[in-house]
Amino acid sequence: MTDAQSAPTSVRGALRSGQKVGPYTICHPLGDGASGIVYRAEREDGRQSPVALKVIHRHLVRDPQVSRRFHREAQILGQLRGPNLAALLDAGEAEDGRLYMALELVEGEPLDVVARRGPLPIEQAIDIALQICSALELAHEHGVVHRDLKPGNVILSRGADGELNVRVLDFGMAKLLRVEASQTLTALTEANMVFGTPEYMAPEQARGEDVDARCDVYALGIVLYELLTGHVPFSASTPIGVMTAHLVQEPPPPSSRTTASPIPPALEAVVLHALAKSPEDRYPSAAALAAALGSARREPRNVASTAPPPPDDLGLRDTALALQFAATQRFSAVPGADVRATPGQRTWWVVAIVAALAGVLAGVAASLASG
Repeated sequence: MTDAQSAPTSVRGALRSGQKVGPYTICHPLGDGASGIVYRAEREDGRQSPVALKVIHRHLVRDPQVSRRFHREAQILGQLRGPNLAALLDAGEAEDGRLYMALELVEGEPLDVVARRGPLPIEQAIDIALQICSALELAHEHGVVHRDLKPGNVILSRGADGELNVRVLDFGMAKLLRVEASQTLTALTEANMVFGTPEYMAPEQARGEDVDARCDVYALGIVLYELLTGHVPFSASTPIGVMTAHLVQEPPPPSSRTTASPIPPALEAVVLHALAKSPEDRYPSAAALAAALGSARREPRNVASTAPPPPDDLGLRDTALALQFAATQRFSAVPGADVRATPGQRTWWVVAIVAALAGVLAGVAASLASG
């Protein structure tokens, strides 16, 4: 986690400076979210440098099963170690029942702050995306899906050699996928509930469906889109409006949203493949997305080389020619062209919107029930 200079000085419901949580002493809050509050804290015995201490909201831990799940999951998340991740150092339950996680305190600048300054140079955007891919690939190998990847959960820093280092933070809403972890679903989320940040939420996530690594691929596609253009592809006045846009609107090509450096066709193709509505049409993994980014960097005009690999079910995509045709057609839309829906499309839009609303309402109902 980061100790950003812009951290809030007060957070509603936050613990006071000097209060104890397990073996940690609270310094000040760094930020808050749906699942808890993050503090800068110090361990009383001085065995660690200052940490980012995430303390889970009390209303989420009243059920004893939640506590058991929390500790089992922390064991698994504690195995995630890599240069692009903030390590989980400790987790436990305080005497008053509060659940906490102590994470490595990462010094640097949040990517959302960087992104607000406008589009990044092409090479820098690719470099950041590749390092995020590395973090996600490691997590996915352990059966962990982030589910809330966004610029605010990414920290940039410079090493002693001046090289850019990217860290992915906050797996607080992560979901465990492996069979052996089937009973350790996150203590902070439940099935059939909608979690995440609307601007970066995959369509299946917006519908409250079960998700896998491809929802992180979609979120990274949104992040890369934002780094290249200075804008997210979908925005609206309400969260429901944003989620509905993910379901029924095609993203405008990134090149149509920026006047900065021209975006190479192959890189634009990578972004739009990552943002495919159906998970089956996206890159199946962070590793596959990284490979496509590498190809786009080497051959910036070779759009066909960036197509996702065919799925295991070869009946869905029979030939390499079909893949190439799909890649070419997907990115041939002309900005401003007539995109009025046919009756069949309008019917699909209505179904998608109803599904999104149902997922959100299920999440709200379950949250109220657990509170």
